[in-house]
Amino acid sequence: MKYLISAISLIMLSACVQDSPNIKQIENMQFFIDNKTDINVIEVEEGLQYLVMQSGDPEGKNPKLDQVITAHFHGTLTNGNIFWSSLDTEPLKIELSKLIIGCQKIISMMKKGDKWKVFIDPTMAYGEEGRPGIPSNSILVFEIELLAIN
Repeated sequence: MKYLISAISLIMLSACVQDSPNIKQIENMQFFIDNKTDINVIEVEEGLQYLVMQSGDPEGKNPKLDQVITAHFHGTLTNGNIFWSSLDTEPLKIELSKLIIGCQKIISMMKKGDKWKVFIDPTMAYGEEGRPGIPSNSILVFEIELLAIN
């Protein structure tokens, strides 16, 4: 009987732990809540926000997913650590659909000449897997300047 109660307790405890959001997810939610208090930050959807740094052609067209874009990207973590930047090299030229979901959504709203600071939740980036230089469940912060739509 003693072992049965212990086994049931362990099963219940592990079920509770699995259903609870982890500390990183709570920190990420708090980041987006705090970030939204800046009146200049625009929330596209939960976990996807941006700040206009420079406006391009207001009459310009928005890129579509099957189009190739040319853009500068400066990517950091929320602690300021740079994980990738094209500023010291060539701008990235890539089909929009090949980027992470968060970048696809944001860049499809931009016009040539726009430069935005973008905040992307890990669910629209690299999630639990992470990447070299990007820990698991990291919010990505990009400065993106859309140079051309081809």
